[in-house]
Amino acid sequence: MKIALVLISCLLASCASLPSGGRDSLAGEWRYADNVQSCRYHFRKDGRFTGEVKLRAKLVSKFTGTWAVEGDRLLYTYLGDELGRIPAGATDRDRLLSVEKDSFLIEAADGSRRRYLRIR
Repeated sequence: MKIALVLISCLLASCASLPSGGRDSLAGEWRYADNVQSCRYHFRKDGRFTGEVKLRAKLVSKFTGTWAVEGDRLLYTYLGDELGRIPAGATDRDRLLSVEKDSFLIEAADGSRRRYLRIR
């Protein structure tokens, strides 16, 4: 019985910071930056997104696509990339670790974590 209570508590704690609205909570413009790269996304409420990636301040990708939230996963389907780096139809998924009013934290497939800050 005690083990069941501990497991339930852990599950509730892990979901506490994820939004119940999912898509609505992430709609808007977001930016991540470190010493090497910056990433910018604009998630629209209708499920479309645009974005860009810069490496050492040089634009390397400018893309469009669709996005969704399923459970604790942020899913992307790329429709195109102006610079040809991401093929149309490519998909990606990140694990949402937390979503706040002005930031969200993801864990990428490679295990790295990135905090995005709301721009607008």
